[in-house]
Amino acid sequence: MIDINKLSDLTSRRSDKYPDVEVFEKELAQGVFIAMLRGGFESENPKFYMDCAVSEYVQQTMYNEFVEIFLDNPWIRVIIFGINNITDWRKFSGNGEQ
Repeated sequence: MIDINKLSDLTSRRSDKYPDVEVFEKELAQGVFIAMLRGGFESENPKFYMDCAVSEYVQQTMYNEFVEIFLDNPWIRVIIFGINNITDWRKFSGNGEQ
């Protein structure tokens, strides 16, 4: 299981089953990480391929996964670990002001 306080626990995960999958990982805040996985370009079923790659990547760690709104890009996955650790939420004003 990932220690969500250590980005190094994420970056050490690699898989020989999905050699074409590339990963971008970034710490957003203390205990909050984003990972973007890209791959399956040559797969006949990229959605299933990436579903399996994500499952292997996250292992037993709790995560949130976000899907592209038009559902026409099965090659990219965005995963956030530790979303419940975010403490500096702000109100959305809807007018572009902060």
